[in-house]
This record gives sequence, structure tokens and C-alpha cells, in this order.
Amino acid sequence: MTITVQDGGSGVRVVTLAGTDGSGFLTTAGLQDLAAALRGLANEASVRVLLIRGNDGMFCQGRIGTPGLTRASDVAEDLRAILQVNAALDALAAPVVAAIEGEALGFGFGLAAQSDYAVAAADAVLALPEMSHGLPPLVVLSYLHRFVPYKRAFELAVTSRRIGAAEAREAGVVTEVVPPGQAVARAMTVAQGMAAQDPRSLALLRRFSRHAAGVHSAHLGEHAVSLMSVLLSERAQEHAQEHVQDAALEGRQVA
Repeated sequence: MTITVQDGGSGVRVVTLAGTDGSGFLTTAGLQDLAAALRGLANEASVRVLLIRGNDGMFCQGRIGTPGLTRASDVAEDLRAILQVNAALDALAAPVVAAIEGEALGFGFGLAAQSDYAVAAADAVLALPEMSHGLPPLVVLSYLHRFVPYKRAFELAVTSRRIGAAEAREAGVVTEVVPPGQAVARAMTVAQGMAAQDPRSLALLRRFSRHAAGVHSAHLGEHAVSLMSVLLSERAQEHAQEHVQDAALEGRQVA
């Protein structure tokens, strides 16, 4: 299971990103599982707060897309798994508290930013590494500017620079920083404190605050997917053509 959900007591549900094969990465199927879990929790009246954490001291090292896709429509469908998570996250009535330990990269960085309250261990590392692989992190940027000033967000995206928890807090991605190894415990304390409040007022606070801040934009998310799908499709087709040319060249050399 890449996603597990446990009862944390007092109306708190703990969602653990178990990763794929023990790694800190989520595949497209893992993202779909996460979206489904969030939608299911949205329908549980007893859920007052969600706590999202990683597994074995690792929050989330990012997303691994489905390999071998060359058509833009297939790539777009693969990327929409991210949008499914974002939409399910935004539709929740319950606030989301993130406990960040280890690394929060790519999708993990975005998930930390989208949470309502993020507790990070002092030794946690966050980054948008996509440009180091020649790809712009457009889906994350479709909402990151709600939290991070434009020039800071652009710099983090274009450099793929890894930042510590303290800088992430100063940038607006993280709410508070705690000593190493204490993020989950502190996040649980925060979640339980929220869960003790009037549930209707808490839900109203979350929904109004996110709407006022413009946290979620389905339109920008779809636009990001559209642009990314074309770029990734063209890249895949170029690589496939290079492979054919290399194979042809090797054949002539053998002959």
C-alpha cells in the first residue's frame, strides 16, 4: 500500500505516504490512491483534522510518472493524477496538517505548501528539482505563488536549490520548525488542538480562508498540465527518434 489511513483519535486521521516499494516516491497509481483516500475522508463526518506524514522519516521525494508515454493526451492524463490530489485536498472541510521530515521534493514540496499548517523538522530539506532534469515545475507553480512571493518562487524553481526548514518557513511554505525527529509528534499536538474546536467553525474557517487566499485554481492547474504534456511528449518523441538513429548507426557500423 502506498497510502495508509489510521485513526489518530479525537477526530484526527493520519494519512501516511508510504511510498512505492519502500521508497519516498509516489507513482501515478500512488497519487490516485491518495486522491481517493482524501475523497473518502471528506465523506466521513467524524473527521475533524487530517495529519499527512511520510514513512520512516521521509515525507515525499516526489512523483514518478508513467514511463513510455509519447502522446500528449496520455501524458496529460498521467499528470492529472496530481490535479486529482490537489482538488481532493482543497475540497476537504477538515484542515490539513503536514508533518515534514526528511525530504519534501517536487510533489512533496507542493503538498507541504498546500497544507493548512506545516510542521517541519529542523533537518528537513525541501526543493523543486524539476529544472535540474530540464522540466519546469508548472503544476506546483500554478498555486505556489499564493504562498511564496513571485521572485522567491521563480528562484527556487529555476535553480532547483535545496532549502532547509528555516528558509522554508521564512518563504511561507512551512508554518513552524521543530527539533529533528519531533515533526510528527508536534503535528499531532497541533491537529488535536484544532480538532478540539467547534467543527463547523473550523470547517468554515478553512474553506473561507482558502477561498479568500485563492489557494486552489482548477483552471491554472489544467493549463499547467496542458503545457507540460506537450513538452514531455515532444521530449519523449525526440528521445525515441534519437534511439532509432543510434540503432541505425550501430547497424551500419556492424555491417
